[in-house]
Amino acid sequence: MTSLLAVHDPLTLKLALLIGAFLVAASSALIRPSVAAPLLTSIQNSPGIMHATAAVTAFAGGGFLVAHFDFSSLTASLVTLTAIWWAIEGLGLLAIGHKLKIDSPSSVRTYALSNIPALLVGIILLTAGLLGLFLPSELLP
Repeated sequence: MTSLLAVHDPLTLKLALLIGAFLVAASSALIRPSVAAPLLTSIQNSPGIMHATAAVTAFAGGGFLVAHFDFSSLTASLVTLTAIWWAIEGLGLLAIGHKLKIDSPSSVRTYALSNIPALLVGIILLTAGLLGLFLPSELLP
């Protein structure tokens, strides 16, 4: 557990808290195909929603990468890898999202399954962020 909190940059724990809370909130519902399917269908059926979703995702991922590119600990690596994932996902949807069939049954199933690791990463980051920000510094290694 102490390796989660052994970070070089204090920004890491703040980003871990923010990204972890987001991943837990977003992915906890989307692991169910019955919830994921209507979301993906609405994105598929609206080029404006797809573009906006992709742009926000790419911009968030890219912004986090500008502020934080660090692989010095597990927590820092998960923050950075999540930012890379979002940047690639957003840019990919911007470039070719209109050609993808994201609301097909196999895409919905894959998307729902992909939210399981997202939920686990979110729990790890949220835990690290909460412990790192709220434990007295003298208790930290």
